[in-house]
Amino acid sequence: MRRNPTSPSRLAAPLLLSALLLLLPACTSAEEPGGGEEATTSGATANPETPSHGPGSGPWEIDDATWSAAQEAVEGMTVEEKAGQVMVATFDGSDAAAVDAQIDQIQRLHLGGVIVMGRNVPTAGGAGQTQEDSPLGGAQDVDVAAMTQQNQAMQEALSQVHEDQDWPGIVSVDQEGGTVTRLGSPLTEWPMTSQIGAADDPGLTREAAAGLASELAGVGFTMNNAPIADVTTPGDAVILDRSYGEDPERVSQQVVASVEGHSDAGLVSSAKHFPGHGSVTTDSHVGLPLQELSIDQLRESDWVPFQSAVDAGIPTVMMGHIAVAEWNPEVPATLEPQAYEALRTDLGFDGVIVTDALDMGALAGVVGPGLPVDTGVTTPAGAALQAGADLLLMPGDDEAAHADIVQAVGSGAIPEQRLDDAATRVVALQMIQAGAAADAEVPASQPGSHQDVVDRIVEEAGTAAGSQ
Repeated sequence: MRRNPTSPSRLAAPLLLSALLLLLPACTSAEEPGGGEEATTSGATANPETPSHGPGSGPWEIDDATWSAAQEAVEGMTVEEKAGQVMVATFDGSDAAAVDAQIDQIQRLHLGGVIVMGRNVPTAGGAGQTQEDSPLGGAQDVDVAAMTQQNQAMQEALSQVHEDQDWPGIVSVDQEGGTVTRLGSPLTEWPMTSQIGAADDPGLTREAAAGLASELAGVGFTMNNAPIADVTTPGDAVILDRSYGEDPERVSQQVVASVEGHSDAGLVSSAKHFPGHGSVTTDSHVGLPLQELSIDQLRESDWVPFQSAVDAGIPTVMMGHIAVAEWNPEVPATLEPQAYEALRTDLGFDGVIVTDALDMGALAGVVGPGLPVDTGVTTPAGAALQAGADLLLMPGDDEAAHADIVQAVGSGAIPEQRLDDAATRVVALQMIQAGAAADAEVPASQPGSHQDVVDRIVEEAGTAAGSQ
């Protein structure tokens, strides 16, 4: 997901317990967001077996009843509805006209979710801000009431996309802390992930993640595209201080703690960016990074935190736009069936795989006739679904992506079962998220109510630095 892109079922959200329908939720385009038989050709259609129910344990485990309900819901959808159900769109602006336009698109394309970027955050000045507008990262002087109303309006539209729908939509955001922050003050302003890692206190990390997530829940979000599971290295092009550190085992401990904290507050989290963005030297926002380490080497380094997150029951993992030489040096993992096979089979992940933002520079010139991915689709969104993705983040041109998926299913380039599997995973997760939010151990909280946790992180990080 990008640092900043240029340019509910009738369940109540924790924060809006009596007023707001519950929501469900990347990395995103400026920030930087199926299992099946292994494909031997990059871009070849994944031919997944019936997926299992999701994370094998913990609060996000999908029980048989929920899975059956999700399957039944998807069976009742048209191809057009299913194509929209697996898409999470972004939009321009934060005023009433922008919100109305996005609600119209939600209804027309049957979208499964939206993602809020800095430009969509209402502020005291009346307009959204990009991160570049503020040295602190994210929109400052957030109009909390307006943000809540905007999210509520989006959720009401998302939760009525399908007839007799009884699950919430996805309302997501990138709120890592530090420079990758969408909502600044008066929400608690969290330090860089590297500083949290320096404190080296998983219990405190869990408390911080729960606090951050509970404030997001309070304004109507259901998903946060965090934590960063990348291990930074000296040649790191973009992750840097967004990582918990350079040691895979210590990063793993921090990632698991963050996942647990998000779960405590009933928010979906997402470990990003598989197969690892911290050991490549190109920023995927502008170009295609090439990972030259072997798969065996990756298993011992970059994949360690992702494996820990999977073992801890994380509900979603974000696939990054990183080409792996051993798979195909011209095709990013988001469009590479072998990447999804690795995450499903090697790491044993059965949850929702979300893409990084699909409008990023790494995907330019990759999909289409005569290009590296020439498989009957015309957009990165179609290629990602074909390869094994479940949730398509920020397709860029939502209309074109939706049309591409529909035509590809019609032509057989994307088997309808592949789309059904993805939509079922997404719907099942949304159903589970609604219950998780309603039963959250850490209830929705007021913006800015966790400064004491920030102070403790800064103090512990300083103490750790002084002892070295």
